[in-house]
Amino acid sequence: MLNPYSAGVTTIPHIPFTQLEYQSRIAKARHLMKEHAFDALLVTSEHNLRYFVGDTSTTPIQTTRPRFLLIMQSGDAIAIVPTGLDEFLKETTWIKDFRTWNGPNPKDEGVSKTAEILNEILPENARVGIELGPESRLGLPAGDFFRVSEAVWPRTFADASELIFTPLRMIKSEAEIARIRSICRIVSEVFDNLTEELHVEMTERQACRLFELKCFMLGADKTPKIDSVSGRGGYSHCYGEPTDKVLSDGDVLFIDAGCLFNFYWSDFNRNFSFGEADPYTQDAYRAVWDATEVGISAVKPGVPICNVWAAMSDALSQSTHRGRNSSIGRMGHSMGLWMPELPSVQQNDNTILKPGMIINIEPSMTYPCYFDGSSKLMLHEEVVVVTESGAQLLTSRAPRQIPVVK
Repeated sequence: MLNPYSAGVTTIPHIPFTQLEYQSRIAKARHLMKEHAFDALLVTSEHNLRYFVGDTSTTPIQTTRPRFLLIMQSGDAIAIVPTGLDEFLKETTWIKDFRTWNGPNPKDEGVSKTAEILNEILPENARVGIELGPESRLGLPAGDFFRVSEAVWPRTFADASELIFTPLRMIKSEAEIARIRSICRIVSEVFDNLTEELHVEMTERQACRLFELKCFMLGADKTPKIDSVSGRGGYSHCYGEPTDKVLSDGDVLFIDAGCLFNFYWSDFNRNFSFGEADPYTQDAYRAVWDATEVGISAVKPGVPICNVWAAMSDALSQSTHRGRNSSIGRMGHSMGLWMPELPSVQQNDNTILKPGMIINIEPSMTYPCYFDGSSKLMLHEEVVVVTESGAQLLTSRAPRQIPVVK
């Protein structure tokens, strides 16, 4: 690690993926293309482009100057990008073949150029894979996609998300896991020491700003998702921006942090009790902590992810706690270049766990508030990577007793 600033800010070197890694991703994509009868892939979404190209110029959601990558079953991949971007990508990525248009041009933002290239290169009966499936998105306006589709007929587009993009990105390489491990370690260290920095009469926003500051000082690149809620005797939901609400004795503070290092995510939460927690909150905290432990133990290669859900659901149902399973709809997910990613830790998700998968273990339950009987929520989240022998924890485990802020 480097500590170049007297203020104590740490920066961690960004180690780029090797060209061999990108070549491997393209080769795996071509194997799946052949298996599922695709003649080409047209990659449009920011995260898929970053996966195949390593483009560091894109914002999380690109709304102008879209860019595309055409992958055929053989030959060089072709980047179709607005002028100016090609020079940057020539210097920073492995792509060699560029086709350009003058942009930004909202009336024809790459539509004509993309259609021209597809018509030139692909046979009339070509089947082109694109991002149309669950938890995917197009990196161009839907109207522009329809115009490209019309212009290249009888060539057709079909969803490649479920068959190619999702399966590829679901299994992380060692280099990808290293990035996720780095950001999980940073955020874990901040969470582990945050209790001593918090105090009664600070606001939710102050607590979260302090948390973000500590993350940046230890080497996080960005903190794009900071959900935080609080309430006397617990919180009623797990979504929301931190507010100016003043934290008092009896409050439970929930911070759910999605942070980035070198474009890869961490995502997990911690709970804090301001003053000694009431007995109902302590009971719920231990019950969900125990269910998290069960979920981590249930992660094994070769088993369907729904088994992990079932193990946690059984643990929560059989516990002697006062609460019951929440209605959030799942007890975890995956993550990587985006958060969340498939698969979901869900009752009906039969995805088979394989080494290299990142799984966020996230059980939750509702319980009655000690003070007024209203419904409260308790949620824990940890991050593991599936290994050949089971699960390896990437976060530092939350303490079994809820941390107490004096």
